[in-house]
Amino acid sequence: MARKTHRPDDILWTVTAADLEAVHTNKLAVVQPSKKQEAVKMSDSVAISLGEVLDTRYPRKSLVKLFEEKLIHINGHKATPKDVISEGDEIWIAMAKEKIDHEPIEMNLHILYEDDDLLIVDKPAGVTVNSKDQVSLANGVAYYFKEHGIKRKVRFLNRLDRDTTGCIVIAKSGLAQSLYQQQMDDNTFEKWYMAIVEGIVEADEDSLVLPMDRSTDGIHYEVNPKGKETRTDYSVLCRHQSQPVDNPVNKSENSVDIASKNVDIELSDVDKSGQNVDKSVYNSQECGYTEVLVRLYTGKTHQIRVAFSHIGHPLVGDTLYGAQPTGQPFQLRAQKVVFTHMRTGERITVTA
Repeated sequence: MARKTHRPDDILWTVTAADLEAVHTNKLAVVQPSKKQEAVKMSDSVAISLGEVLDTRYPRKSLVKLFEEKLIHINGHKATPKDVISEGDEIWIAMAKEKIDHEPIEMNLHILYEDDDLLIVDKPAGVTVNSKDQVSLANGVAYYFKEHGIKRKVRFLNRLDRDTTGCIVIAKSGLAQSLYQQQMDDNTFEKWYMAIVEGIVEADEDSLVLPMDRSTDGIHYEVNPKGKETRTDYSVLCRHQSQPVDNPVNKSENSVDIASKNVDIELSDVDKSGQNVDKSVYNSQECGYTEVLVRLYTGKTHQIRVAFSHIGHPLVGDTLYGAQPTGQPFQLRAQKVVFTHMRTGERITVTA
């Protein structure tokens, strides 16, 4: 339903010459070289529509519902994609209210980052992200939304296994979900992990490009020529021949924290100190273990676990993929995400 007043999370901007030029550039990109000079001459006299400008900023499919609900305006008036716009026009995209789609259940969430469009939470081990049969992180996020007046569905942009800890990203609107999903598809939304694997990994770094699919047992995944191609890059942080160590990877505080120290506008160098790595559960006197930094370029279920198992170095404690039992969860943490802010264009780094 349309509304007449702005809310803090609405998107407002004034059309600039750069916005109009972006449309011209997009049009010229598809013109045949032989006709490009003529197209350039005509471009200044051709009217530009609102839809064409929005196409340079947002995925088109994310705007369909907003137009249907008459939540996009030009100079305070309800707009359609075909409306002509000019430099100086005021564009207002109102964010729609929604019903929270999970039962709100109070949890102690560790908030790493929050703005009008995203919430990033440090997920603890032993909790599922979203489950119909049991209490999950989705219930805790729904409670947080309810308590803070955020009338939106819970939209997870990434998934972590029950025993994987670290950064879980939640979009607060369909528009934000589409924009950040596009960044993930373009690999400009970076996902970094830290893991401990069995044995001594010899290569200092490598890119594991492997086709993966669900196995016939329906429980785990495997490298399969018929599967979807995945890419898992890693670099070795530290090799341990046999010494026991004690410093938790899956460490997560049970308190709310929105401290600015968790957010870095600049993409800093990767932390290779290993301070977030849980080294307490593995004490092999035979094969040693290796701490690795991992970047995912695709998002297949169990991708990191399958990739390292395939090269003979399963995650420590990951018995499903061939590791020795330790009595503790496998060692994997979603350490960091890096993305481009959808409103300011700044690169944001959030570390768990």
